[in-house]
Amino acid sequence: MKTGLLDKISEKIMPLAGKIGSNRWLCAIRDGYIAVMPLVITASLFTLINSVILGPSGLTNMLFGNPFTEAQQLGAFISSASMSVLGLLLAFTTSKALTKHYGLDTSIGATTAVVCFLCLTPFGTDENIGEFVSTGYLSSTGMFTAFISAILAVELYRFLAGFDALIIKMPPEVPGGIARSINSIIPVTLTVIIFGLVRVLSGLAGMPVNDLITSWVQTPLLGLVNSPVGLVVIYIVYMLLWGFGIHSASIMNPILEPLFLITLTANAEAVASGGAMAGIMTKPFLDSFMFMGGAANMLALVIAILLVSRRADYRTVAKVGLVPALFNISEPIMFGLPVVMNPVLIIPMIITTLVGMGIGALATTLGIAGYTYVMTPWVTPPVLGAFLSTGGSIGAALTAVVILVVCVLIYMPFVKAMDREVEAASTEEV
Repeated sequence: MKTGLLDKISEKIMPLAGKIGSNRWLCAIRDGYIAVMPLVITASLFTLINSVILGPSGLTNMLFGNPFTEAQQLGAFISSASMSVLGLLLAFTTSKALTKHYGLDTSIGATTAVVCFLCLTPFGTDENIGEFVSTGYLSSTGMFTAFISAILAVELYRFLAGFDALIIKMPPEVPGGIARSINSIIPVTLTVIIFGLVRVLSGLAGMPVNDLITSWVQTPLLGLVNSPVGLVVIYIVYMLLWGFGIHSASIMNPILEPLFLITLTANAEAVASGGAMAGIMTKPFLDSFMFMGGAANMLALVIAILLVSRRADYRTVAKVGLVPALFNISEPIMFGLPVVMNPVLIIPMIITTLVGMGIGALATTLGIAGYTYVMTPWVTPPVLGAFLSTGGSIGAALTAVVILVVCVLIYMPFVKAMDREVEAASTEEV
């Protein structure tokens, strides 16, 4: 594949990718997701402590003969308070990000969206506890309902607020905060009423909106990212975009990462309840086996260059990029070598990503590596990330080492090919 062809393809897809990456709804979902990550990581940390350190099978019981089961309550309370209402939190953070994009009052827009989300949520009643709502609708299983209701609520509120006839005019001497609140009364009321009517109609049809979205949107998407064929297609496209110099994460992660979070949450809940984990594809799995050093296992490319390349400029860039790659930061290599728009490296980028996914999934299925259920920060160094995200699985750490070695071997002949290209070009110039 010639560089000229890459340039032509890039010119065609770059504008489309730019539009997708800057889409206000995807940006709102991305920003809303990022806002809850500290809580997800905190909850995952306590899940790790409760499952590995405390409890009858924990380290404290093995070393000191005391499971400290009372101490487990702290982690259980924090995990439950975070993960059981994750959908509700995302409805708030996503709508806040979108409202901010439009320059509207973020507090009014976000709180209205939360109420609209709850309008779609079935409530139950019990003679002993009164009215209640199942956390199944508020947790990660309600995530896509949260995203959809947040976006629609803000768009509807913005549309209605655009009509002067619906705005209650206040005299100039009224404080700004109070004036904005009163100005929004009619648009907010109408927005909530419309969502309430949708709830009524869906109730008459016998299917809550949450269940419809889960069945028609969330479940098919989960099936896609848990399907071997679907994953292969997704990450071939993911790496091709990187190869053309397009930051794939900004385009695809707003959809992929919430789906991976659903699987991670299910695994964490299984660990907390003593059940069996079943989900393989999670964000920590991705970082541990497919993105060591950044997308396309860039740490393997750095090592391959240092081992076999004779080019001084490549070795210099690799040395500069080594430390960032140890923390999964790939940009110095991606754009400094460069990897992007490099026809020689596009093929190994795809191969190493798929090999990492395949070996990691096989090791997990065979029980060699543990399932991932702890949301570790993405900058956690390779191998250590695999160990921590699986709750201390030695097999997961060893699997990461094997994948890294295999990926280095895959990159080596392509690095040598780049060396030969330069040598040939130098000979022709002479």
